[in-house]
Amino acid sequence: MSFWGWFRHRFSACVLWCAFLALYVGGAALLVIGLVVASRSCLALLYQHGSAQQIAAKSAEVFVMVAGLVLMLIVPLLHRRAACRSGVWRTGRRSGMKSQTPAVE
Repeated sequence: MSFWGWFRHRFSACVLWCAFLALYVGGAALLVIGLVVASRSCLALLYQHGSAQQIAAKSAEVFVMVAGLVLMLIVPLLHRRAACRSGVWRTGRRSGMKSQTPAVE
């Protein structure tokens, strides 16, 4: 591969990675902002003695946002751990290696 082909490949990969990172961080920031706003309105309902249905709805909203934020933050960690395991599995199985045990005479 020529230098320009290599450079174009690496540059486009970097641009795509930066774009997805910006979307990921932006989504996490929006979830945190939504969590703060929902929790403040939930606390306001509690202090103003709102109805049980209103409090339950706001609490469910807060818990859904917490679950979304936890999943958003934990999935990359799980993906990295799974990639490490698959790399170990791949290095252990090569196409030319049928068996690691020596033949018994």
